[in-house]
Amino acid sequence: MKKILTIFTSVAFLLSASVFAHDHDGHGKNAMAGDHFKKMDTNSDNKVSKEEWQKFHEGFFTELDKDADGSVTLEEMKAARMEKREEKKEAMKEKVKEAKQKKDEKKKKTSE
Repeated sequence: MKKILTIFTSVAFLLSASVFAHDHDGHGKNAMAGDHFKKMDTNSDNKVSKEEWQKFHEGFFTELDKDADGSVTLEEMKAARMEKREEKKEAMKEKVKEAKQKKDEKKKKTSE
């Protein structure tokens, strides 16, 4: 019973820590909300009108509806999520590669 309680407590701690992590200076959930807001605010007046909101989400719906049948299935949503996840992985790999190249260039200049 103590093992189960310890595991449960650890999982709860990790989950709560991840919720509060990176919620500052353009990281985490707040950054995502800010990015969405900027995309929706097409006239850059720092307000999102009902029209801007609907236009943004209509485009998102159209993007999800891969078979263009006028409805989105759970499978289409899952596929879109996986696609975005893969795009993020590729972008992260590219960032790591660029950072490594910069580091190698810096080492090379230092040793010259």
